Amino acid sequence: MSDLLFRPLDADEFDLFHRYGPLPASGVGARSLPFDKLDYRSGWVWVALRGDEVVARAGFWGPPGSEHPFSLDWFDPGFGPDRVEVGAALLRAAYAELVTPGYATPSGARPDYHLFLPADWRERPDALADASDRIAAAERAGLRQSVERLNLRWSPEYGLPPRPGRLTFAPVDDDETVLDLLARVKEGSLDDWDRRHLAEQGARATAEQTVTEIADMPGGRDRWRLARDASGELVGVVMPTRNSRCATIGYLGVDPAHRGRGYADDLAIEALHIFSAEGEPEVNDNTDVGNRPMAASFARIGYRITGRRLILA
Repeated sequence: MSDLLFRPLDADEFDLFHRYGPLPASGVGARSLPFDKLDYRSGWVWVALRGDEVVARAGFWGPPGSEHPFSLDWFDPGFGPDRVEVGAALLRAAYAELVTPGYATPSGARPDYHLFLPADWRERPDALADASDRIAAAERAGLRQSVERLNLRWSPEYGLPPRPGRLTFAPVDDDETVLDLLARVKEGSLDDWDRRHLAEQGARATAEQTVTEIADMPGGRDRWRLARDASGELVGVVMPTRNSRCATIGYLGVDPAHRGRGYADDLAIEALHIFSAEGEPEVNDNTDVGNRPMAASFARIGYRITGRRLILA
């Protein structure tokens, strides 16, 4: 290990990152966009060098304007027999420099690691091996498996489901109504993020954090809708928006008093109609593997699984 140099790259050195070679043929770590479209910045891309050879690499990402990286979303630990320890050492060096005393992002006290995976990665020996190397290196660097998510996509070519017509939708013009509703929605949520923050800070603060984070996304809040049933009773909320790359449903939730009637479908379908009217070419979303009702809802309205994402924090 003493023959290794770990260092960040300036933007004019990013060619070094590509000397590592291609991504695994298994599809582990594959991204939907090429490297130069993923907005990596100087100092947030790291390599491990043995002489002139790049033997491991890591790319940290944050949205435009962020002071700190939010996540590690590109990591290759190498090919040699010491690849796991080399990868771990690279991550330890990068985290030590990037996580400064003033570090703070919505993900927590340090960037979490998003490992992009094929949908069937556990069933394929090549994908399982490639994933296991990355997981083992990240764990040696101090990260722990947090949650696995399904990555999902809807495109107009899949067919726009008709509005069920059970609910009426109106723009959100009252934050207090949304916050009260979300505080109820968070209780009993199957979403890992909701559960962790609920345990740490309670329902109201978690609702406030959700509203703030989604309102701060590039898509703004003009598409947010409150849903009411035929009697005028508030059923739920859906928050269609855009992140830095695509359309996405920032959040949707059904009031616990109205769960069990399939209203999550109605909320998501309303978002798809809003996006379709704006000519969005696709909508990308995700849900925890453990949130089976939400995964089933996405499947019913025509979303397709594009892969999985394992998050280590």
